[in-house]
Amino acid sequence: MSRDNLVHTFGPGVAEAVTQSIDPPQLTTREGWNQTASRQLAAPKRADWAPKGTKVGPRDPRLMYHAEMLPVATPALWRGLLDARRQLRKNRFRSVGRATDMIIDGDRGTGKSTLLVQIGRGFQGLIESDLGPDPNRIPVIYITVPPERESNLHWSLPFAEFLGLNHTLHPDDRNRRTADMTEPVAHVMRQAKTRLVLIDGINRIQDNEIAAAFSYFEALQDRTNTTFVFCGTGAREIVHEARYDKRRKNLPDAVKGKTYFSDLPVLWAGTIPYGEDWHSVVQGFDEDLCLYDHKPHSLLKLSRYLHQRTGGYIASLSDLICQAAQEAIETATDTTPEAITRRLLDDIRIGRSDSR
Repeated sequence: MSRDNLVHTFGPGVAEAVTQSIDPPQLTTREGWNQTASRQLAAPKRADWAPKGTKVGPRDPRLMYHAEMLPVATPALWRGLLDARRQLRKNRFRSVGRATDMIIDGDRGTGKSTLLVQIGRGFQGLIESDLGPDPNRIPVIYITVPPERESNLHWSLPFAEFLGLNHTLHPDDRNRRTADMTEPVAHVMRQAKTRLVLIDGINRIQDNEIAAAFSYFEALQDRTNTTFVFCGTGAREIVHEARYDKRRKNLPDAVKGKTYFSDLPVLWAGTIPYGEDWHSVVQGFDEDLCLYDHKPHSLLKLSRYLHQRTGGYIASLSDLICQAAQEAIETATDTTPEAITRRLLDDIRIGRSDSR
């Protein structure tokens, strides 16, 4: 597995490389997900950079690129993609029993959602490469936990939204959503051969909602033979409670009293300790910068400082470097180089351990 797998299109249907779009795609719609899954990420070509010293506008390609840059391979990302690839390869051809689901857990800002999206991109690319493009196939569904979760009706809506199904019984009042779309959703998923459902923000489910939510997931899974990936801080405990603790009283005597870390694979995303892995991540950002006066490895020389500023959180590191790169582009002058310097980084405010 090379880093190209993170940034290049997986499937055969897209040839054009793109950077950040002016309107980022909405992952919770089929169109937005397909755009994200199929695009080939790339830095702006140097020939397309505005001439040095030119005043740039708010839609300058380099400003847009440095808002997010390319995904950098953290240890958690590499390991998570490997584990998910193995599990999905096994699940794909099994027909008896439910597929083995997966959990992505870790602190906020450690790259969980990035891992979730990359798993979906990789699986969709695998299906398209194996079976060829098919506009009627929907191999992956991506949803976030809805704000209302009291009933099957509420849980069915994000699935219906993704699939583009009309889920209102009141055409004159589009805000009135009264149709439980579970059966239509399951029907479309079967017809479209959906095999992977990504659920982000599982930590938003309240304690009193866990049992009902996972009963819904299992019922939908029984109808569609899909793999679910649950993502969110504390996801392991939430899924464990749904699958085991609440049913302990119904288990045979031989099983009662046993505790399990998790009966599902847990893909962990954590902070990156200072050392070789951290240097590798910083080097990834260093190599991807598109700044006229950037000198290779200059960011790596600030590696210890960057770890002290961010506490090893990949989200904080990305936030710091992206802001600094954009600021360097906008403020460069004859006497101020277009580069990330310690002085510039000191002037950028971020969260986490940055308490100055």
